[in-house]
Amino acid sequence: MRRHLLPLLALTACLAASTAFASEPLHLVIMAPTDPAKELPKYEVLSAYLQAAEPQLGGITLRVAKNYSEAARLFKSGDVEGMFSGSFVAAVFIGKGLARPVARPLRTDGSSTYRASIVAKDGARAFGSLADFKGKRVAACPLATAGEVFLRALLDPGQKPESVYIPVPVDSHQQALEAVLSGAADYAVVKSTIFAPEGYPGLTVVGMQAAGNPDTTLIMPSRVFERIGPAVSRALLGLETDTGEKARAVKEAFGCTGFIATTGTDFEPTFSIMRRAGVDLRTFDFAF
Repeated sequence: MRRHLLPLLALTACLAASTAFASEPLHLVIMAPTDPAKELPKYEVLSAYLQAAEPQLGGITLRVAKNYSEAARLFKSGDVEGMFSGSFVAAVFIGKGLARPVARPLRTDGSSTYRASIVAKDGARAFGSLADFKGKRVAACPLATAGEVFLRALLDPGQKPESVYIPVPVDSHQQALEAVLSGAADYAVVKSTIFAPEGYPGLTVVGMQAAGNPDTTLIMPSRVFERIGPAVSRALLGLETDTGEKARAVKEAFGCTGFIATTGTDFEPTFSIMRRAGVDLRTFDFAF
């Protein structure tokens, strides 16, 4: 009788651990490139799909960061299991070995990346070089590839932004565009996927980054990825062929056909611009 006791206890422990895991919430941070109120509903739809596709994930708690800096702090704290991230913040965590990329949306036009766009009022001349920004007010999100990082990559080593242009820091790409519309800034540097000419009459693109950066990638802390990454990845990558109602709702909300697997190699364009911006991954702590 006793010889059967240890296997029974082991099975009981495994079942208890499985039950505890199933009830463990998945805390996700969202880096919002536009108004957080517009971003949250998309991820609520995605959360419903994830829980239906992989019930073992348990409940999902969402938090929209007010800006990129807060998102980085929340992920760095270790209190979350994942973040839908902009490319720069994701690349820093990946480069430091603190995060693993999981997947990103594949839009209906076949793209999954974005570029930094320089936007000004209609009639502005095409952007030629950093000299065009001399004495101008430039609105951009701190810690954004299509923002502060792009601008710093234009500077000479040791050169300060304030010695060339007047930084106008904003919390979102949407706010950067609105700053140009209102006259609070002369230029905005934003994600190419955010600027739609029909949505911002009177503004035009005068310059653009050459390479594309992975857009809206889900990253997870390395320790968390080992535990639940495969389940999350399986659910996201299965979206493309899923014809169910919840899957259709996600595709409509994200304007995508599904999600695609993402690796650190996909971030090479972002790593390249980081190097030009003088980012040293050994010491960089999410502030220039």
